[in-house]
Amino acid sequence: MTATTLFALTIARLLPDDWTAAGWAVRTIGHFEALHAYSPEALRAALSHCPRGAQRLAQLFNAALLHQMREQAKAELTQLITRRVRVLTPHDEPWPSRLERLPEPQRPFLLFAFGNLKLLERPMVALLARPPISEASHERAQNLTLHLIEAGCIPVTGALSGFDIAVQKLCHNAPRPYPAIMVAHTGLAQLLPPMRPVATATLRAGGLLLSPFLMEQRVSAQRDRQRALLQTALAHVAVFVEPRAETPEQAALEWAVQTHLSVFDISTRTLPEVHSIRESVDFEWVVEAARRTSPTD
Repeated sequence: MTATTLFALTIARLLPDDWTAAGWAVRTIGHFEALHAYSPEALRAALSHCPRGAQRLAQLFNAALLHQMREQAKAELTQLITRRVRVLTPHDEPWPSRLERLPEPQRPFLLFAFGNLKLLERPMVALLARPPISEASHERAQNLTLHLIEAGCIPVTGALSGFDIAVQKLCHNAPRPYPAIMVAHTGLAQLLPPMRPVATATLRAGGLLLSPFLMEQRVSAQRDRQRALLQTALAHVAVFVEPRAETPEQAALEWAVQTHLSVFDISTRTLPEVHSIRESVDFEWVVEAARRTSPTD
């Protein structure tokens, strides 16, 4: 339990949906003691682009309220440690630096992690789809997943659809259960009921569950968009299966292209600056891209 973690969890409670102001506070101030270098006026000046966030952060100068919030954060962290949930901030070594590429409003400042954090050091491939998708594309995505397993890459899925379940089950049912990552669009305590047995099997296979949301936060359209962006930014390569307009996956694809990430698709469409996976011979291009952009390879 570190001072930075306590500070970040307190800020998350104070500003649950303002990642711009909260992220600035966690990255710039970092811990309660550093607040002494600021005044409410200095905070308002630094956060003039998000005045509501500045007003809420100014509450931290109320000594009684600050003490109460710190004690609540300590109690919550103690409970999370008991449940083996790790709380990461950008100041922690396991924090994925790739997330810092995200724009401020979608850039997390906390990650709740349950499972094997060492997977974040492996070549990762995000697989994003929003059913319904065609049988042909679904089969190609599953075959790609099997190739990733054989090549030692880590599949990164969401935690919301039958597609995510199918990919995770391929990992669970490998000759030796294979680890994968699931990125939730809710707090980890609020996973959708169909996802809970899958998440348990993923953990048993040596996998990892991640969420940037407070444990009790439920699904919302905004959190689903943030999940798709986080899933894309976390991995070294992103594969989009039949992306459709006005979905979180399409928004994540557009951001990935603009950021010049390695982007592939499984689709009948031809998308500019996106490499299409048409045949099984294309699978190795995904693996090579993941290895090339992974610092451990």
